[in-house]
Amino acid sequence: MKNTARAFTGAVMAVLMTGAAQAGGDYVLLAHPEAVDGNTLVDDNGRLYRLHAIDAPDIGQQCLAADGAEYSCGEQAREALADMIDGILTCDLVKPDAVEKKLVRCHDFAGRDIGQLLISAGWALPDRAVSLDYVWEEMEAEARSLGLWQGRFVTPERWRAGARL
Repeated sequence: MKNTARAFTGAVMAVLMTGAAQAGGDYVLLAHPEAVDGNTLVDDNGRLYRLHAIDAPDIGQQCLAADGAEYSCGEQAREALADMIDGILTCDLVKPDAVEKKLVRCHDFAGRDIGQLLISAGWALPDRAVSLDYVWEEMEAEARSLGLWQGRFVTPERWRAGARL
């Protein structure tokens, strides 16, 4: 069974690589990457990839739930990303020459934008300094009290600057 799954994965990757090569863009295929935090992935070789145009709570960041209880929203964001990346991701390199982390826009096998899914679920915010691509999804998540929007939180950017609830 395991060899069959690997053969299938290899065949799928070959098809995806052929299609991406024909499109002419810079891309990377990530087979079962791991979530480091709410917007960073790592591949089997230890290379880091940061999802473009989103910002998620840092590991260790605390937020308040609807009932006022404190919870680790950074860990929740990481778990949400981990749940969304089970399989092969096709990632366009937005900034392929980045040294520490390559900036990518990733899509799952069904073609869904991972950054958009995270924001729609309320576990990440659009990085407005970079793009306004996901603002609509953020407004919908807020209106539906999803993820971070279930209670109170400090934006990840302000959290990194030292602000707390």
